[in-house]
Amino acid sequence: MPRAIQRREIRVAAAFSAGPSFVVGLVAGIAGGPVAGVVVFAVAAAGLGAWPFLAADRLVEASLRGRDADPVADARLFNLVDGLATTLGLRSPRLVIVESPGLNAMASGARRGAEVVVVTTGLLEELELVELESVLAEVLYRLRHGDVAAETLLVATFGLGRSYVLAPDRDTRLDTAAVGVTRYPPALVSALEKIGVKGSLVAGQTPRLAHLWVADPVRSAEKFRWRISLADRCGALQEL
Repeated sequence: MPRAIQRREIRVAAAFSAGPSFVVGLVAGIAGGPVAGVVVFAVAAAGLGAWPFLAADRLVEASLRGRDADPVADARLFNLVDGLATTLGLRSPRLVIVESPGLNAMASGARRGAEVVVVTTGLLEELELVELESVLAEVLYRLRHGDVAAETLLVATFGLGRSYVLAPDRDTRLDTAAVGVTRYPPALVSALEKIGVKGSLVAGQTPRLAHLWVADPVRSAEKFRWRISLADRCGALQEL
């Protein structure tokens, strides 16, 4: 795994563990002396730092309530993913389908071997083949690029460390990368336009998981300031 990616994961875990560990270490130091404080701090930091790596994948899985895709019934999905994975030099990930009229897709996986691509039934039913391929290219690119591990850890840190992972231009950067794979920007533009019209909401999702999805899966009073609107994303693609 590239060192830059490893550093992002470590920073996310550290952002989650540093504050509480310092507090309990300080209390222990006041009560039992400097050595006790250092020991308690180290133990707390190790335990809390390990938590995101142990819990993030399970938290994502619990939120989905999906089913594993069937190689026969969902052959179109398997064929597209297998082809794109080969192009990107990836092992084909686990595929999960979530029953939802919202058009959306996501990738997650904090640990090697836990990578999963999730699509909604709405996405499969509403998108044409080239449109679906363009969305899948985006989520698979995220797996290949490596950001997905650190992004998945954020689910277990309640967003602490987000600034290390979610850049302001993240959505447009990933859109551009996706069309670099498919070589056909109009397909992703059309897909994003359909998502905007028909909606992208997915039951069971919360704001702390929203960043994993291609489009916002929740309706929240809190705006996700780091996300770029679908209309602006389409506009950026049309300029390519």
